[in-house]
Amino acid sequence: MSSASIPASARGLDELLERFREDEILRISRDILAIESHRNAPGHETPVATHIRDLLAAEGIAVELREVRDGRCNVIAVLPGTGGGPRLMFNGHTDTVPPGEMPQPFAPRIIDGQLFARGACDMKAGLAAQLYAMIGLKRAGVPLAGDLIFTGVIAEEDGTSLGTLDVIENGPRADMVVVAEPSDLKVIVAHKGFDYYRVEVEGVAAHSSAPHNGVSAIYHAARIVTAVEEDLLLRGLTRSHPLLGSASLNVGAIIGHARNEAGTVLRQGPGVKPPGATVPDTCTVYMDRRRIPGETLELVKAEIDSWLADVRGQLPGLKAEAHFTPACPELPSHPPLDTDPTHPLVRECLRHAEAIAGIAPKATGVPFWSDAALFNDRLGIPAIVFGPGNIAVAHSDGECVPVHELIKATRINAALALSLLGSV
Repeated sequence: MSSASIPASARGLDELLERFREDEILRISRDILAIESHRNAPGHETPVATHIRDLLAAEGIAVELREVRDGRCNVIAVLPGTGGGPRLMFNGHTDTVPPGEMPQPFAPRIIDGQLFARGACDMKAGLAAQLYAMIGLKRAGVPLAGDLIFTGVIAEEDGTSLGTLDVIENGPRADMVVVAEPSDLKVIVAHKGFDYYRVEVEGVAAHSSAPHNGVSAIYHAARIVTAVEEDLLLRGLTRSHPLLGSASLNVGAIIGHARNEAGTVLRQGPGVKPPGATVPDTCTVYMDRRRIPGETLELVKAEIDSWLADVRGQLPGLKAEAHFTPACPELPSHPPLDTDPTHPLVRECLRHAEAIAGIAPKATGVPFWSDAALFNDRLGIPAIVFGPGNIAVAHSDGECVPVHELIKATRINAALALSLLGSV
């Protein structure tokens, strides 16, 4: 790509995209995929953030690293406009899950049109598509009315979203956000939120040779789980979202034992006496509740409390309490995403995705969660999820992204920025 500016009379999308080089897009993708940035890697995300900073700085783009916690850094870049237009933010997390059993996880390679590496799908290909779009606009010298911002953030995969929360609290500010999670190049405007709950059940311990002298917390917990399936699930199914359907709930774990045998339960292994000599006097049922837009945390809490009160009324002697369980101190609750599908951000992304990639111009919703919801929920600004790759292969030992989607995502990002921010 030539660094010469496009003449004023020829400034436009076609001229911009003609200068994009697929080999460069792939090189940038491979370079960031080759850098480990999972929780067990030295420096966690900071080495890849440093690489991105250096890449953008070499292009003359204003960029900085900002420490969020324990040396872990967000990378923030701005391609400034004249100030007469809106501010668009490209956002994505720079961390990945650990390599697991994936073969050659940090040796990016293309096989049958798929780029394989840990983080290829989730979500470094999406980051590369955003980065190269910004680089292309900078090289072309296309004047923008509004700012184009890039934020590569930490700690999405560990569930805390510390990086995006830092951007929300400390800036830079934006009017619209595109989060590059894998979407198959579909434009995602809604997804479910999720929260954790636990039901703590109390029983009465007794010697297992005379169980009638005790009250099994596990037996009572089993009845609670049945009540979840037969009643609590139905209470949430009466509400629906046009893109997401109904809410959902999952019982993820049931842990019960006698308190005086807790050590035996936790240390169970070959040659260790199994628990069972005491009627269990404690049991906890763990649940996660996926809520749809319109369902508040307070509504769901009240619904669970009401349901459990009904269960207690049907089971005399049941001692059980429900508790909302914060996911983590930094992000206790994960809100849903609900962006207006008629907003210009959505309309323009749909238009370019159809023109460049042949994607049907229809906004969609997904059940998985993303940082997009935080911009939507905490700042009240429209956010969408848009990126290459299919979420079904994220975190898997065969993680990959279609090369053609990576190239098209880059072009769509550039076209979106050009049409939203406007040349002057």
